[in-house]
Amino acid sequence: MRRALLLLVPLALFGLASRFAGFEVRPRGSSELDVSTGVYTLPSGGTITDNRSGLVLEARYIQYKEGEFIRAQGATLRSREGDFSASSLEYLQKPDTLRLNGVRFSSKEIRGLSAQQGLLLKEDVLVLKGEVRSSEPYLEASVVVVDTSQNLALVLGNFSFRDGATTLRGNRPDSTLLLSFAEGRVRASTRVPVEILNRLRPYADRL
Repeated sequence: MRRALLLLVPLALFGLASRFAGFEVRPRGSSELDVSTGVYTLPSGGTITDNRSGLVLEARYIQYKEGEFIRAQGATLRSREGDFSASSLEYLQKPDTLRLNGVRFSSKEIRGLSAQQGLLLKEDVLVLKGEVRSSEPYLEASVVVVDTSQNLALVLGNFSFRDGATTLRGNRPDSTLLLSFAEGRVRASTRVPVEILNRLRPYADRL
């Protein structure tokens, strides 16, 4: 089960992160309002709490405009599922997207999931790009596109995957690997159905 949670738990956290609504803001120092734009700036950072989900965003620098966006640097997202950090993030309410740089995730069950960039789209698709790594099962990849609703992860380009006695590698730019999660297991196959490949592969170009 823990292996299946490797990607599923971070996805739950990403899902929460895309639903900031009715949030409470606590500045660490001063709070500045640009009356011409309606943009608030917290130059010393602070905390934003989503009162509905309980998700807490802490950052050393925050800008936000109610109903439109949240931007943060040196950010940590905390929830019951675990802790997620990013060197920077931008949440846009319209369209409902969360864009991140320097992505890392950790929880009681999971360690070592990281990527240079992450993008969560309103279609419940998560894109991870640039030195994507996890420790159990072991995965190194350039790009991973995750369909959170179908519990599928499409790996694109060069990759190395190891889970128990199973080791799979792709050494070409057009290599593909499909990871599926069911009944607490991770299933891996280099034979990706055409309909899944055609549906998920275009999302990689969004990041």
